[in-house]
Amino acid sequence: MKTLGLEATRANKKYKTGTEWYAWHLLQEFKKIDKENKFVIYYNKYIAGDLKDAPDNFCLKSLPWPFRKFWTHFRLAWELFVRPVDKFFATNALPLFGRGEMIVTIHDLGFYRNPELYHPLERIYQRFSHNLAIKRADKIITISEATRQDIIKYFPKAKHKIKVIHLGYKEDTFLPIDNELKQSFIDKHDYPDKYLLYIGRLETKKNVLNLIKAYKKTSRKWPLVLGGRPGNYGYDEIEKMCQAENVKEDILLLGYVSQANYPTLMASASGFVFPSKFEGFGLPVLEAMASGVPVVCSNISALKEVAEESALYFDPDDIEDIKNKIEIIFNNQEQRSDLRQKGLERAKQFSWSKVARQTLDYILE
Repeated sequence: MKTLGLEATRANKKYKTGTEWYAWHLLQEFKKIDKENKFVIYYNKYIAGDLKDAPDNFCLKSLPWPFRKFWTHFRLAWELFVRPVDKFFATNALPLFGRGEMIVTIHDLGFYRNPELYHPLERIYQRFSHNLAIKRADKIITISEATRQDIIKYFPKAKHKIKVIHLGYKEDTFLPIDNELKQSFIDKHDYPDKYLLYIGRLETKKNVLNLIKAYKKTSRKWPLVLGGRPGNYGYDEIEKMCQAENVKEDILLLGYVSQANYPTLMASASGFVFPSKFEGFGLPVLEAMASGVPVVCSNISALKEVAEESALYFDPDDIEDIKNKIEIIFNNQEQRSDLRQKGLERAKQFSWSKVARQTLDYILE
């Protein structure tokens, strides 16, 4: 029997996006598949109710810390130095020091490749945190081949310790819905009957500004629905553009979308657009495919790795190209149907249970 330490601060966040849901799903799946080893789950002051329910081989441990940042780097580090575990796994950052084998997930290195898309303070923090994690880790998990290549480019000495494990989705949650349920949801929330959906943080690095500029040039056959909380950089400009007189009637800003509404919002969409300039994986693209929604997205490596032939691609820096591909989604029923079927088939290759099993096997090697 091994003792495995898991950092749960990201899984414990109230408003989750991609990396937080990754941490949450892995923790919940580990509870199902491993009854043999002991797990110590570290968190700050409070832990959410859905994480408290755990089998007997899971121990929840609170490590209070008065500051907003560096809980992992210092408070958790001290705990692992004084009371080490056999293996420690973190879904985003590693402690500054500590004993025992260290395993970490690196989601992307966008702040190296596209530093202009990040707030200067965020760039400094991310560089510090990721430099530490990549150099300290005994094993690295990454969520796409695209990110693995980036790690090798910037940290060539790490090449031998990287394993690619793609993300998953909830098969019982993201799936096509019938027209009656779709119409009921649309009527309840007063959404348009047909809409083009974007889900993700509203910030510069997600390229939402170029999406809006391109959408303004289209026929606007369907309204554009933007779901997601404001990001760290660029939201004010996005909001201002959405409220311009010549477009505000056609764009709906939803803000953060609760997990209760998100799957039905996705499955009710007539098309899904994802214009990001950089992604480690692109989980919303997978969730859209699984929901039977035709996808149009950036032609970046990670998204092509996820969707393969199941999406229509555009150059995220070319507003005219984005516009033209959106018009195809608006007007070509045959192509929408083809993308829908291909997406449903492609999504079958992904699941959180598969991710958790592969991850745990690698941790225990």
